[in-house]
Amino acid sequence: MLERASTCLETGGRQLLRAPKQCLPTRRKLHSAFWHHGANELHLPPMWWASPASTTAPPLHQSDSGDHVDRPRNTRVARPLEPPLLDFLYPEKTLALMYRWSTHPADSATIDSRRKLIKAPVIRQYSTSHWPPGDDRQLDNNLSLLEVNQELELLLLENTAEDALNKLLRSQEPWKQELAWLLYSSVSEASRPSANLPALLEYLADENMSRKVANRVIEVFNAIDYDDRQASSYQIAITAHVFLKSIGPAIQLQEEAVARYNTLEIGTDMILQCTIEDSQWDLAFRVFRTSRELMDWSSVKATHFHQSAFLKVIWSRVSQLPDLVERYHSFLIYAQQNQQDLSTTPTQRKDTQLFASGLITCVVDFVIDDPKPDEEYIYEFVSNLFRDLKAIKVAPDSLYEYTINKMLQTPRYQRYTNEKRKIWLDLYAQYRHLCLHYRETGDSPDRPPTVPSRVLVGRLIMQHGAMDSKKGVDDLMQDLREFYPGRNPWDGTTLSYVVGFYARAGSAERVHEYFEELQSKFPRWVSLHHLSSLVYVYSRRADVSGAVEQFKRINSEFGFMPDVVCWNNLLHAFCRADDLEGSIECFNNILDSGIKPDIMTFGPLLDLCAARGDVEAFETLFTKAQQMQIEVGRDTRARSGYVQAFLSSGDPEGAEAIVQVMHRDWYVGTMRGELSTHPWNIILMHYASRGDLENTRRIYAEMKTKKIPFDTWTYAALMRSLIETKNVRAAEKMFNETMTKKNMRKHAYHHAILMAGYIKTRQPHRARRILKRLQLTHVNQTQSSRQASIMTVGVTELEKLKSQRVKNPRARLIEVENELRRSIMTDYGSEIANNEPTYRRFIDSPELGNVPQGYFELVIMLYNTRGALDIAKQLFEAATKVSLPDANFKAPVALMSTIMETHFQAGEHDEVEACWKTVRRGADHLVKTLQQAMEDQEPATMFESVTDPALKEKMETTRISRQRRHVLTRAARVYVRSLCARKNDRDALARAQFAIHDLLASGFVIDTATWNEYIQHLALCGRLIDAFTAFEMYLMPAFPGWVDVTPAYKRNYPSGQLWMDYRKPQIGKHDVLPRYKTVVILAAAYVQVQREEREGRGYRQDLGGWMADIIERVAPMTIRAINTMPRTGDEIQTEYLYPK
Repeated sequence: MLERASTCLETGGRQLLRAPKQCLPTRRKLHSAFWHHGANELHLPPMWWASPASTTAPPLHQSDSGDHVDRPRNTRVARPLEPPLLDFLYPEKTLALMYRWSTHPADSATIDSRRKLIKAPVIRQYSTSHWPPGDDRQLDNNLSLLEVNQELELLLLENTAEDALNKLLRSQEPWKQELAWLLYSSVSEASRPSANLPALLEYLADENMSRKVANRVIEVFNAIDYDDRQASSYQIAITAHVFLKSIGPAIQLQEEAVARYNTLEIGTDMILQCTIEDSQWDLAFRVFRTSRELMDWSSVKATHFHQSAFLKVIWSRVSQLPDLVERYHSFLIYAQQNQQDLSTTPTQRKDTQLFASGLITCVVDFVIDDPKPDEEYIYEFVSNLFRDLKAIKVAPDSLYEYTINKMLQTPRYQRYTNEKRKIWLDLYAQYRHLCLHYRETGDSPDRPPTVPSRVLVGRLIMQHGAMDSKKGVDDLMQDLREFYPGRNPWDGTTLSYVVGFYARAGSAERVHEYFEELQSKFPRWVSLHHLSSLVYVYSRRADVSGAVEQFKRINSEFGFMPDVVCWNNLLHAFCRADDLEGSIECFNNILDSGIKPDIMTFGPLLDLCAARGDVEAFETLFTKAQQMQIEVGRDTRARSGYVQAFLSSGDPEGAEAIVQVMHRDWYVGTMRGELSTHPWNIILMHYASRGDLENTRRIYAEMKTKKIPFDTWTYAALMRSLIETKNVRAAEKMFNETMTKKNMRKHAYHHAILMAGYIKTRQPHRARRILKRLQLTHVNQTQSSRQASIMTVGVTELEKLKSQRVKNPRARLIEVENELRRSIMTDYGSEIANNEPTYRRFIDSPELGNVPQGYFELVIMLYNTRGALDIAKQLFEAATKVSLPDANFKAPVALMSTIMETHFQAGEHDEVEACWKTVRRGADHLVKTLQQAMEDQEPATMFESVTDPALKEKMETTRISRQRRHVLTRAARVYVRSLCARKNDRDALARAQFAIHDLLASGFVIDTATWNEYIQHLALCGRLIDAFTAFEMYLMPAFPGWVDVTPAYKRNYPSGQLWMDYRKPQIGKHDVLPRYKTVVILAAAYVQVQREEREGRGYRQDLGGWMADIIERVAPMTIRAINTMPRTGDEIQTEYLYPK
């Protein structure tokens, strides 16, 4: 060892004499206050740069009386100060200053003096800190405490502390809690009255809760005698304990309060909130079981648990937890781990059921009421929720009830959405399936039978009714019958609602059924409101006789006097039936009965006049309503009728001016309601139905500029404009994509537009696809959609027979007849009881009763196409069901026109003439104006010839509805053809001339085909003067001239206008145009007259000239057109100009 000593000394010497290693810079960070304060604003803890303080807990003997200020939980006491390392390196003054900073002050005075010294320099006027300084608050507290002490001294000079405290408690002055505590502290414990302590406790609890207030509250509560403790005292004390996180004492007080008082207002909600927030589920269940003893749960149904006051009280604060979904998942884990302990006895199972129901209702509210809801997350959460309940064996009945009701009461679920998945609807389907499963397998013996409550189903009925879902309401009413057999399945509220709903839907049978149920089960509920629904359902069906019958029952059978609503419903029936005379009579009866009309009285009359284009009558009624102090000028719907009146009278510029005035009035506040889209839609639909794409785009652009909100009918008008221009694929794209993106509802009218467009463009397979979509979505059918459906099926079947080469005209159109049969079996009256626009080809009279003549008309037309005349006649007999000679029979014009074509094809000209007389008699009521209905009509003036200029002037000035001048064009065409086809009837031509004369004198319009065929027949019969004169007067004004024939250019001409310089966009629907064949026939007649003149024949003594000269004098434009006509040698020219 000695030998190695030298080596060790040498090594140690080298280590001691070696230079020290380079040290890294210190990693000690600056205090955070350096980054947010100026140097003279730092309030650093003592010795923050020195060694960390000891973690020794504060001594247990420290005062807990409540006067100490708030301290953090982990209060640390500094260990005795040690001298800094290498203290000999510091100057003496510096070391003294460090000691001074590092020691704790003895009292607050020393702290204040040191702070004053620190703040002696100039204080900065700004700071980069985002935390509010604490000195101002401390200063305010000090000033407040000083004021309270001064007030205490004044009170003690006049009264004793006990008397002053009693006086303060009686006065209940606000913000005097600190004074009350000082007065209480001034009273000795022996002389403190126990009777006033509950009042003091409540007074102290009015202050915002803090640790200081909570400690004071607990001290006062402990001082109260056991017998003097009130329920509110327990609630305040429990609240204080919960604030201090003392859950054990809070639960003990709750159990003590439950044993003494039968009230829920004892702070249970605070304990539940704290235990659930900390996931202390055992304590939460203990608290819940204790509070459950306060109520007799046998009187509370499981499905109505969410409506109980118990839930609203004890779970009110739990619903305010910010992380409620996480707490719910924690509860699921706890319930799965302790499932056996929670479901051993029936009482435990019931406690678990009620606890889970209360907690999950709060969770459901938290998820659904999210300010920024994510519907996908909500759907997934709710779906998983009921699967989780099944896993922990909790019956979901009450939670299904609560969740569905909660969603139905949430505004965003009450609005329409085109989403296929509707959460509340899927939940009810699951609930219904569960109830049916329980009924089939048998319920558990310890739980009542499971059926959806009447209240829940009633709310679902109202939700479906708000969306006009008749099928949904039918299914839910059937569910009530199924779940409540042998008992009254409905309550009075549900029956009252469904009576009104089915009245709006036009289902007369259902209205009577449920009204009788209401009358028998709830006779006291029957009122004029329900009786008016009996009238209204027939008004929606346009059934005047049914409405009159129900109106008479109000007084004769039920003993009520009809009010203004009942009268309005009756008037509505006449207006929907387009009965102008009946409407006027009903309106006069309203005035004679002493009932004061309202805006709903004038509304149907204004719409009736607007539909006929009777602007003068509309203005008269509008003025009368204003004179009766009815604010029609501020009602958007009433003024929108003014727009429709101008459009129907053929003045779209005036209609647009009215819309601009309405828009201006809405901005200045003279019109009620929101910015209305309805008048703009009327103009948009007007241009769209005429295929005026330019004006449609202009109105659409103006709506966007003025920020007019678009609705589903706006897009319907745009689709209609695309259909009329044969751009059907673009319309379908708007239907599928744009309307879906904008969450617009798709009605039957939209489907009807697309089907009609594809039929028009000869794409029946695409129309069939739209029909299948309509059937799958269960959209309520309307008259327009049903007609489009029949036409789609018919065209498809005709093409099928054509492809199969079936030439037998008696082959039945089976699918068409099945479709017609389905429409008859359904309640047709409900299909016309809607407010949707109509897609009509012709203006027609109202339907007869419940027989859909419009549907029969389409089927007859399809059979006419194949020549199946016998089948068409059978269908006509089934459609009318009344005798034609009946004087009160108002023939449907479209149906009668179709059967006239059937008789014409069969060569039955006498039947054609009989049908014409019926149609002509029934058409007058469609074109009458209000003035004509109120006054006696003058006999029609007879003119010598249809070419009399006075007759044409009278036709243009006749005061009939301009919108309906074309109502007889189709029937007149068939009748004139029938007369012209009678070879052996000498009077046929005279009758044809008289019919045209009668139509012109009455103001009706004759179409292009009728004029041309009539003139052709005149020319072929030798009535050249009449033929050339009529052609010159009625057809030549629209003649555009001939085209320049170019052999290399192939041109598409409009039908009948060969070689004429027409452009399709320039031709209106109702323009009367000359046809090429007519010009050729007149040219052939003119050539024959010239030939006879050369041969010395054809001089007219009565007219004083040659026939050719007379024709050139009466028809110069026609002769010019004949002379300039291209000589093409086509088939028509060969037939008439160059006969073999």
